Amino acid sequence: SISDVPSKDISIEVIDGTVLHIHGEESTPESHVSFDKRFALGHHLEESNIQAKLTKDGDLIVSAPKVKSGKKAEIRKIPILEEL
Repeated sequence: SISDVPSKDISIEVIDGTVLHIHGEESTPESHVSFDKRFALGHHLEESNIQAKLTKDGDLIVSAPKVKSGKKAEIRKIPILEEL
């Protein structure tokens, strides 16, 4: 919960399509709140459609839909060589 930080002081960025960066800061005479988090984005997420919502309770909800693909994942088996 980040109830002490207004949405205008929170920044959410996608870096190079691979990292979600969430950071923010709020200072008052009584307190100081700051955070900085980074999350790796999997290749199965549509990074262009990421959405964020800050609830009244201060919960930041970030959602990213999965990539819709009719193509089956390609799997390549890697042989293990044994030394003799």
